[in-house]
Amino acid sequence: MRNARCWKEMLELQNQILDQEDRRKISILCRGPRYTADQAREMAAILKDLQSLYVDSKVCRGPQLPCYAAEPDLERLFATSRDAAELLWAWHEWRDQVAAARPLYAQLIAIQNQAAQSQGYHDIGECWREELEIPNLAHLVERLYDDVRPLFTMLHAYVRHRLSIVYGKDVVSPTKPIPAHLLGNLWAQTWDNIVDLIVPDLAARFNLDRKLKGDRKWTVPHMARRAEAFYTSMSLPPMTAAFWRESRLENQNGRQCHGSAANMFTQDDYRILMCAEPSMEDFYVLHHELGHIQYYMAYKDQPAIFQDGANSAFHESIGDAIMYGVMTPHHLKRLSLIDSAVDPDLDIYLLLRSALNKLPQLGFGLALEQWRWGVQAGSAGGHQNPPSHWNTLWWRMRELHQGIQPPTLRSDSFHFDPAAKFHIVDNTPYIRYVVGGFLQMQIFEALCENAKGKYEPLHRCDIYNSTAAGSKLRKMMSLGSSRHWSEALSVLTNGKNVKISSAAILKYYQPLAVWLKQQIAKLSIPVGW
Repeated sequence: MRNARCWKEMLELQNQILDQEDRRKISILCRGPRYTADQAREMAAILKDLQSLYVDSKVCRGPQLPCYAAEPDLERLFATSRDAAELLWAWHEWRDQVAAARPLYAQLIAIQNQAAQSQGYHDIGECWREELEIPNLAHLVERLYDDVRPLFTMLHAYVRHRLSIVYGKDVVSPTKPIPAHLLGNLWAQTWDNIVDLIVPDLAARFNLDRKLKGDRKWTVPHMARRAEAFYTSMSLPPMTAAFWRESRLENQNGRQCHGSAANMFTQDDYRILMCAEPSMEDFYVLHHELGHIQYYMAYKDQPAIFQDGANSAFHESIGDAIMYGVMTPHHLKRLSLIDSAVDPDLDIYLLLRSALNKLPQLGFGLALEQWRWGVQAGSAGGHQNPPSHWNTLWWRMRELHQGIQPPTLRSDSFHFDPAAKFHIVDNTPYIRYVVGGFLQMQIFEALCENAKGKYEPLHRCDIYNSTAAGSKLRKMMSLGSSRHWSEALSVLTNGKNVKISSAAILKYYQPLAVWLKQQIAKLSIPVGW
């Protein structure tokens, strides 16, 4: 605990021996910076300006042509367009719009560092890392990513090979980093939207979006009800009347929105805000956000100070762990999105689609947060990473961990590409998503082990209708933040595997690793960048 001053003050107020719960409360209360009234007002104003810059910015083709907000408009453009020129235009235009965020962001970091240093921290990044309660967090996430790096490098090689065929070697070199605008995502953080380019035959055979939109004619409310049904099949509670009344699942006012869940801290009032449309991507987002709400409902009887996840990575992991169960052949057959649950090609397709989503996201999150930690530390009095080098550092991290590069040269003088991502301008810590990427698979594996009789190879494990798994999950979530995260995880794993590990994720994708290795050898694909 860095904040020794806070501990001393709190202990002086206590004239009794502290029990475990009291010490836990003090630990939580003493985390983080302390802002003066002036600092708080200034920071709130800067954050408002940064968020407005992001939310209100649009890129337009011309006076009489369409304009695009980042979310959901540009997200959908990048997911669906295969026109390299169009993607390059949109990629540049969006980053030009947000480049003005740099001086504001520098002010934001300066204020946060001052508040953190007043409490004994070196910089605000140190405060943020403390929240996860993981010793040597920066080293741990680097080691975890190194564990999966060989698998990602093979995936990267196969993706680059396919894109080089689609767009030509003059656009995508078979040996260099992949241009960032061609990966199906505005930020190149997930690559599953281009699965049709990577395995076109399998994508045509198992087109889940076509089934969902066309054959089954699902609406957004139907998707939400089906997502809820998976949770209730495990004896987790249904959404409340207030949820269905107050949530906004579809875009109703023409503004962009970033999907989020909210706990209103009043009787049974939990909500989702998102701009969904019938798609597998938004089907995933619904499960993810319902995972947050299941957590809210599970710990609602805890004291207010403990009404939070075991740490922020846990909160981000619940819905994703459930989604692994949704995306099994058994459950997709239940949903009538596939015709047969027994097909080796289907297994490879689902594993590849999942890996294209999950593995690049780990590298993206690590690059983003290592960049931000460097900026935070450098702005706290160090001489490294001044604002004049921020954009260069950003792309150095992206190339290192994701093997991607900007499609054209970028300038430190005119560009601030990190601001293209909402979590930067919103000042939201991101390492939770990296830790959560490993944790969610550990949680899914534990749910499978608790779903007695249903444990197959991990990627085919069916947890639907498993009340035993649901009961353990709810018991873990009901602890909120009243216990250290390792104790919470122990509840779910029956005392095993109480460290964050890469073992489950490597186990899950092992059949895909074999397949990728075979393809690379067969086609003589260059590996690495």
